[in-house]
Amino acid sequence: MNVRRLGPGDEDVVRALAEREPQTELLTDERTLFLAAFDDSTPIGFVLAYVLQRRHGDQEHLFVYEIGVRADVRRSGVGTALMQRLAGLARERGLRDAFLLTNESNAAAMAFYAAIGGVRPNADDVLWDLRF
Repeated sequence: MNVRRLGPGDEDVVRALAEREPQTELLTDERTLFLAAFDDSTPIGFVLAYVLQRRHGDQEHLFVYEIGVRADVRRSGVGTALMQRLAGLARERGLRDAFLLTNESNAAAMAFYAAIGGVRPNADDVLWDLRF
C-alpha cells in the first residue's frame, strides 16, 4: 500500500473513490489536502482535509472533513496510514493540530479516532446545520 497526496491530474482517482459525482476542482487548491491510499494502482481509501485560516491563535488550523476506506480492507491499517501521512503534511506546513466531527453513534469512527490519539475535549459540543 502507498499513500500520496492527490492533485491536478488525479480527477479519475477522485471519481473512483466517490459514491456520486465528485467535485474535482478542489485538487487545485493548495489548502485542500486530499490523500489517497492505493493497493498497486487501485485506490482503497482517502482522507480529505482543509487548512483553515484563523483570526487568532495559530494562523492556520486543519479540519479533517472526511475519511473513507473500502469496506473489504477496513481494519487493516489503511485509515491509520492515511492519517499518519496527513499528520506529516500538517507538520511540514507548521500545523500543530487538527479537528474533526463525527457522530457519537458511529462506534467505529469513535474507536478509530481514539486509537490514533484523538482527544474528545468536550462532551457538550453541538453541531448545527444551517441552510442558505
